[in-house]
Amino acid sequence: MNNFCNSCGMPLAGENGKDYRGNYCIYCTDENGKLLPRELIQRGVAEWLKQIADGKDGDYNKKAGYYMKAMPAWSEEE
Repeated sequence: MNNFCNSCGMPLAGENGKDYRGNYCIYCTDENGKLLPRELIQRGVAEWLKQIADGKDGDYNKKAGYYMKAMPAWSEEE
């Protein structure tokens, strides 16, 4: 297992299994460990990017899409 979520890049922590499910974090999977739809995850990544941008304007959904292309889970998608 790697140290980061293959979907969003969040650090995977905790040997208790509560913070991750396989190669994905709990925010990118359902209760059974199945990866959530890309659109749903992209919205979450966009919100995260908006928070760290300190109020700067921008198309965060588009930026999230570019960011996610670097993630193993989404690198093969259009």
